Amino acid sequence: MKTNRELLGMPEGRGLSLAVISIALLAAGGILLYTVNQLSSEMPQAAAAALPASTIDLMSAAQKGDVNAIDAALKAGAKPDQLVDTSGGRSGMTALMVACASGKTDAVKALLKGGASPNARAADGKTALMYAAGWGNPATVQALLDANARVNDRSEDGMTALMLAAVRGDMTSLAAIRNAGADVAARNKWGQTALMNAAVAGDAAKIESLLSAGAIANDQDRDGKSPLLLAAESDHGVEAVKALLKAHADPNVADSEGATPLMKASLKGDAEMVTALLTAGASVTQKDKGGMTALDWAANRTDAQGDAVKSILTQAKK
Repeated sequence: MKTNRELLGMPEGRGLSLAVISIALLAAGGILLYTVNQLSSEMPQAAAAALPASTIDLMSAAQKGDVNAIDAALKAGAKPDQLVDTSGGRSGMTALMVACASGKTDAVKALLKGGASPNARAADGKTALMYAAGWGNPATVQALLDANARVNDRSEDGMTALMLAAVRGDMTSLAAIRNAGADVAARNKWGQTALMNAAVAGDAAKIESLLSAGAIANDQDRDGKSPLLLAAESDHGVEAVKALLKAHADPNVADSEGATPLMKASLKGDAEMVTALLTAGASVTQKDKGGMTALDWAANRTDAQGDAVKSILTQAKK
């Protein structure tokens, strides 16, 4: 995965403006969420000329949660595990996956009863449990677990149901998948664990749940980003940062560019987060690979938030 500077075509060592760094952070964060945010554009749009009418009816009924229509389509010969191409042609899905992604629990149960496999794979390797974990609800997750859905299957990009629950799912879903034996140490193609995904989401409750299950607070992904740094980058990360610091996350672990959680928090102008990191021992003098300290990062801001952070950092240096 490219560094923030590489994403922007910037050479290493160059000081970045607030606008440029902000764009870089958005680009880097977007890489993780690229896969999990495509569902709305990938819902099945079956072509009538290419598929049997019973299959089209089954997919439509699954999305609507119409149990009677599901039963009728199955009786008419629809195959419950048939993959249907999506509108973008990227990720064929089964009717069960569609029902899970739509949060239609009764439809999920009807499809399972009608012979749908809980472990069938979409074209991109996702399973129904992954869709339920990321886009469904706890009831759809539990229905699949009761049907012996495998919890540690991976999609093509290495995402697991636990990771999807961590980054965008429900806390109850995450707990159910975790308790069903999900591997908290599993990594996706970017080297990120479920804990890192929860940190990206800025979800303190999920972070605490995963830590209690043995997740490593000071782990790092392929770019050297720790859960603490990812939480510091997130939009709602103050409580997530505090949860990780409570678990003794090291505030001075830097990523591959030398950036620390304190630098990220300083750039955001988050005085509460900066204070929490300093209290936990974050270094004010540590420099990134461009020679910039947290105070330098804060200097990119010219608003009241930036002034508050600069004042806190200046006092901390004394």
